[in-house]
Amino acid sequence: MKFVKASLYLSIALAISACGEQVSVESHLENAKSYLNENKVNESIIELKNAIRADTKNAEARFLLGQIYLSLGDGLAAVKELERAQSLKYPDNKVLPLLARAYILTDSDSDVIALSTAAKGLAAEERSQYLAYQTLAALRSEQPDLAKQSVELAQSIAQQSLYSMLASAYLQLSENKYDEVKTLISRILTIEAKQVDALMLQGQVAMVTEEYQLAVDSFKQYMELQPRFSMVELLLANALLKAGHDEEAEQHADAILAKVNNQPFANYIKAMVRFQAKDFDKASEHAEAALSADFNQFNLKLVAGASAFYLKNWQQSYHHLSSIIKYLPSDHQARRMLAVTQLELGLIDEISATIGDFDGNDEVNSQFLSSLSYKLLELGATTEAKKLLAQNGQNSTKNAAHNARQGILKLMMNDPSGIENLQDAVKLNPELIEAELAIAFSALQRGDIAKANAIAEKWQNQYPDKASSFNLLASIAIKEGKYDKAEQALKKSLSLEQDNFFALTEQLRIARKQKNIPLSKQRADYLITIAPTNNKVLRQYFGVYRNEMALAKLTAAYELDKTDISKAILLSEAMVSLGQLKQAENLLVSIADTAKLPKRYWQLLLLTYKQQKNFEKIRPTLEKWLKENPYHIEAVVLLTDFYASQRDYERALTVIKRGLENHKDNLVLQLVQMQLLLNNKQISPAKSLYKIIVNKNINDALKQGLLGRIYLLEEDYVQALPKLTVFYQTYPSTQNAIYLAGAHLGNKDNAKAVKVLEHYLTIDANNNRIETMLAGIYLENDSDKAIAVYDDVVKKQPKNVVAHNNLAWLYLEQDNIDKALEHAEKAFELAPQIANIVDTYGKVLLGSGDKRAALKYASKASEIAKGKDVDIQLNYVEALIANNRINEAKNLLGKVATATDEQKKKKSELLTQL
Repeated sequence: MKFVKASLYLSIALAISACGEQVSVESHLENAKSYLNENKVNESIIELKNAIRADTKNAEARFLLGQIYLSLGDGLAAVKELERAQSLKYPDNKVLPLLARAYILTDSDSDVIALSTAAKGLAAEERSQYLAYQTLAALRSEQPDLAKQSVELAQSIAQQSLYSMLASAYLQLSENKYDEVKTLISRILTIEAKQVDALMLQGQVAMVTEEYQLAVDSFKQYMELQPRFSMVELLLANALLKAGHDEEAEQHADAILAKVNNQPFANYIKAMVRFQAKDFDKASEHAEAALSADFNQFNLKLVAGASAFYLKNWQQSYHHLSSIIKYLPSDHQARRMLAVTQLELGLIDEISATIGDFDGNDEVNSQFLSSLSYKLLELGATTEAKKLLAQNGQNSTKNAAHNARQGILKLMMNDPSGIENLQDAVKLNPELIEAELAIAFSALQRGDIAKANAIAEKWQNQYPDKASSFNLLASIAIKEGKYDKAEQALKKSLSLEQDNFFALTEQLRIARKQKNIPLSKQRADYLITIAPTNNKVLRQYFGVYRNEMALAKLTAAYELDKTDISKAILLSEAMVSLGQLKQAENLLVSIADTAKLPKRYWQLLLLTYKQQKNFEKIRPTLEKWLKENPYHIEAVVLLTDFYASQRDYERALTVIKRGLENHKDNLVLQLVQMQLLLNNKQISPAKSLYKIIVNKNINDALKQGLLGRIYLLEEDYVQALPKLTVFYQTYPSTQNAIYLAGAHLGNKDNAKAVKVLEHYLTIDANNNRIETMLAGIYLENDSDKAIAVYDDVVKKQPKNVVAHNNLAWLYLEQDNIDKALEHAEKAFELAPQIANIVDTYGKVLLGSGDKRAALKYASKASEIAKGKDVDIQLNYVEALIANNRINEAKNLLGKVATATDEQKKKKSELLTQL
């Protein structure tokens, strides 16, 4: 009975508890609805979450919570709750249209379309709403036919309903019918002013039609209505940027980045705003962040490249601007930026393509082209400078300043037509003194003294109070060697314009030409007092004195401004000239972290290492130079040459390949690459490269020489000979003589090989390589000549192992044992680990009668050669026999496999001795 009672009490308690739970869920729902009516969204969400916590399967609570999330723009949360409501059988008429919109917010277009079957059972208005979202989903997933069907169906259900118009607006937008879209949006917003989908569409259309303020207003309204839809803040920020509201746009971008610090679109907005504010550091930082997230908008790359340009980050600027240059108008400022960047990086060949379409009649373009031509000329890129000059020549001849610039640049390029430009400039503007001065100095340089004098006399009459006319007279007098007259003119110049640099430096030039050391020092001293930090003056001052006192002046000037790299280099050069190599090295190393060091810096640093014989520092310095300045061709060539000198051709080829990536189609690098390929006997790639080089504008003899070397490697001596002959005759160098002699030897014509080598010795009588090769040929049939040549070689090169070794053999053959032993011992001393050297020593010792010593070194030679050299083995057998070790000799001789007739003959002779 007690059991029954307990069960009864338990049942009653459970029933009471269940009733309490049911009331609680309903209470939460009622509270939530009440809060919603009061627009207390957060309180409503809390009540609905409490309801779900009490009853996880309550469909209405799920639906209401999903509805709230959707109204806030929180698509993911809405999808979660509405899907649960749908699974709990909440009425499709309510849940399905909202779920479709939630899918739209989360870009789940396929999920929207998947609801189409269930949507067929919806009431007219709800189905029309669904069809609007299906239209948008179909368009976004590139299903235009489905989109059209959806619009037609929506209109057939309720043609003038809000959502049928929305569906039609989506379709019209896809067809770029903006006016029709605007009309539909206007009608929708008249019906329901806060219809969020219409507001979003209105903002997007306004961006396309460049009505940016309308876009701003639309996105702001949307953001107020659906604050959790994060994408709208990005759209708003972009619209604000386009509308010119940079500060407000940046505020929104900052807000986004505070939540997601790598958001690419927000970084894009920041980059654009910071660039407009000329904050190039920040603009570059945000542009790079956006680009690293694959946000590759054209404007963003432009800002990234331009920001890097203003920051003088040339490589980064080049990276971005070169990728968009083809999309830029011909006169866009970014083209000028890229051209300057290419100049800074040494990409000279690319400049003309970058600004090739510049209009030479535009004065801004004309000035830029002139400036760029001058910079190219300074670098020695005369061909490219001429291209730009010709392009700039399109400008109107009625512009005096333009003609003057053109004329001066042409004269700098040794183009005499520059005189015509200068004369035109003077005709257009007689007051343009610089142009006439250039004409006068050009005439002076050509030796046309009369022309220069005429201008000088004209100036004295026209400008009697100007120093420049007397400076010109002085220059003419110096040219004629009339130094007294020059001094008088310069004195007058200085009376008219005290301490003018031209006159003072010309006075110093006269003193130095006359080798008047006291006067040179006096004038240098005066110059240094009036301009103690001027680099030109400092260089001349040191040139006069070239001592510790002058070095101190340079040091003092450098101490005043250690940021002046030119002064540091000037001071280092002075130190090197005085033999203070370590001090020069230390100074150069102290500025090693300076960005974009000039070529002269690296060349000078390498010079200090070479002169101090610090060869171990050369390779790392070259590698650092190339790493920091990959566009310096000199670095590529020098590092390549270093590896080639170490016979590390593979690394040399890697360096040259990297160089060609930065300097495409560069002839110098291609020729270096060809040399490396030939030296490394890579015939196939050498032939491929030759097909490119042969079309270049280079000396025909060089082309023949390259092809001749290819034939030489292929052992096609008949075709190699005529080409290498032309090559040698045009460029009679040591190496070319060796190539031609080698081809004759390959063609079995030793006499002609000897003739080539003997001819070269008439050009360079002390060339040891040629002598050694010539002696090698003499070895075969003229031992006396061979001895004479090798004797000469060892006098000049006491450590030439090959010459000593071969002399030992030659003297041994002539039974001159003392001489043979002398050279054999020297060769062994120099190279005791080379098997052939040791073998020769043993052979000579045997000839001298020292049998035991002969056996010792014959054994060592065999050991070094690992018993694989037949000639060494036969000599070893001979030494064994001489020492009566017959069994060992017999055993060893039985293992020797001879190949040549001479080896077979010697083996037979040894067998007879056993």
